Amino acid sequence: MNLTDFIKYLKSEEEAIQYMNTHYPNIDYYNAEVYLKESFNTNSELVIFDDEKIDGLIEIEIDNEKYYNLFTLSQLVDEVYGYFSNIHSTDQEIAERIVDYRINDA
Repeated sequence: MNLTDFIKYLKSEEEAIQYMNTHYPNIDYYNAEVYLKESFNTNSELVIFDDEKIDGLIEIEIDNEKYYNLFTLSQLVDEVYGYFSNIHSTDQEIAERIVDYRINDA
């Protein structure tokens, strides 16, 4: 799944928690760190790691694959709900704003 596809789960904390319970049941929602695989763009594969196991590193390498930290899952939910989305934004536009913000402002 890429970031654009993941936006639908970020529109409420309840949806994000349900996603975690289904796809990452061993990672607590509040310890979830969202990473992008190989490059920082909206089409990069999205992976979630447990912060307690990776210590919130900005960049990690696992099995010769690089992963780049985007935000914690709870931060993403807060940002999508409060800052990046509006009633006229598409999921692609929201994902682009998130990546742009992470690269240029965070």
